[in-house]
Amino acid sequence: MKSQAKMRLHSALAIAMLGNACASSSASFAKTSHPTKYVVDQNLAFAVSTKKPTSSIYKQNHNFSTMRQAIPLMSPSALNMAEEKDYVSPMRQRPRPEGGDVAYANENIMRQSRFYNNIRKVGGKDCVQDIYARDPNTMGENVKYWFVGKVARCTGTVSPGLAIARQINLIEEHACRIRPVELGRYFGSLEFYSAPGDTEPLTSTNDPGIRLEKVERNVEGSEKVPLLEVGLNLEIVTNQGAGFFVVRTEDGVVPPHLIGM
Repeated sequence: MKSQAKMRLHSALAIAMLGNACASSSASFAKTSHPTKYVVDQNLAFAVSTKKPTSSIYKQNHNFSTMRQAIPLMSPSALNMAEEKDYVSPMRQRPRPEGGDVAYANENIMRQSRFYNNIRKVGGKDCVQDIYARDPNTMGENVKYWFVGKVARCTGTVSPGLAIARQINLIEEHACRIRPVELGRYFGSLEFYSAPGDTEPLTSTNDPGIRLEKVERNVEGSEKVPLLEVGLNLEIVTNQGAGFFVVRTEDGVVPPHLIGM
């Protein structure tokens, strides 16, 4: 008990002596310190001290009369302004996708979707073609055809082939994006097939009356077709990425072993 009391007494004395020393140092500093001026640089967000050094030894070792010290300031707004001034979004540096007015860009996709709805309101499903992309990794009587979307056209002025060829860049790019594993490596050489509009329920039940017809990627005169005379409704995969495909022969017909199944 006595030793503990003795230790507490020593601690109290030490704290008291430290307090007196600090007070004495503060008072001495207040008497001898030169007033300090701070200049704030708004662009660099730090203060510069112009306090003159008091030590002659310091002057000898450093050949200058005025000491400049960078003192960081808590100025987040100034820092943000400097950062925003030099910041360039990575998206601004990204080049525009190739394809011109049918490049795979949001504005082109939305525009063609709007034209699709406008055309379909007038012509119904008779002006619509369902589009499938052939899986190059399959062959024989078990070829997979992945559903990509629907193409609409003004039937009086545009043929099915022209409507598909005019929008082939959007169609192929989308096919590779929704099926990157199966189709992504074959961008630029995919084969596309069409079926009558809104026949997905029939193709899914292997109706032999629905045949997939191969369409050409490039059709003469397709680049002259006005975009407002064709439309595109691209597939949105919502079933956990499974997508929709049908199995057909290389000619696009239902294999005999699947009829009625």
